[in-house]
Amino acid sequence: MIERDEGHVVTIASLAGCIGNAGLTDYSASKSAAYGFSESLRIEMKHLNSKVNVTCINPGYINTGMFKGVKESILWPLHDESKVAKRVI
Repeated sequence: MIERDEGHVVTIASLAGCIGNAGLTDYSASKSAAYGFSESLRIEMKHLNSKVNVTCINPGYINTGMFKGVKESILWPLHDESKVAKRVI
């Protein structure tokens, strides 16, 4: 991508990487790492004056089965996975 000076890197992280939540320590840590990776890469591309775009998506809970039984709230809505995928694309 850098050689062609075009492309788009999309990272799917989570709000859980920005806001901790009880019972999700390992999940939050991995999503925080994904967010940090994406932000660092975005800054690197900017410093290289690259046209490679970098986007980090940080949805709340996605209804993939992992969060089965989780109750929605205003802070943590439960998103439909196909709608999230379409919106990302």
